[in-house]
Amino acid sequence: MSRSASATATATPVRPAGVPRPARGPAGPRLLLVPPLRTGAPRAPFVVLIGTLLTAGLAGLLFLHTALAEDSFRLHDLKVRSAVLTDREQALEQEVALEASPRRLAARAEAMGMVRSENPAFIRLSDGRVLGRPKAGVAPPPPAPKPTPSPSSSATPEPSGSTPASGR
Repeated sequence: MSRSASATATATPVRPAGVPRPARGPAGPRLLLVPPLRTGAPRAPFVVLIGTLLTAGLAGLLFLHTALAEDSFRLHDLKVRSAVLTDREQALEQEVALEASPRRLAARAEAMGMVRSENPAFIRLSDGRVLGRPKAGVAPPPPAPKPTPSPSSSATPEPSGSTPASGR
């Protein structure tokens, strides 16, 4: 190929047949590509909103954690108190059972002057009949009073000049 042929081939494009050539009219405004204008939302309010939401979320979590910890301490105190009260209840139940034992009741009755009957009688509740022959109990003789030592027979000598404290 010659230089002139290649220059002509590159200078004029080849058009398919039947396509009209654009008419050249007066020179109009030339269109250029313009970068799009930035019309998005401003960033500062968005950053403030996100920061506020994060701060409120953290404050809410802190409050929730504090409330749960407080409830945990209260629960622990209530469990300790319940254990102490349970121990006290068991001690009182044991004390009542001890006081209600037949041996303790008999000792308290004797201390009040009651005597044991050798031949008890029973009442049948269904018909009110007395079963057995009751016999009155006999009180044992009261114990002899212990002699009180006289002041002169005491083992420790009293200091001279003092009077014994016998109610004078």
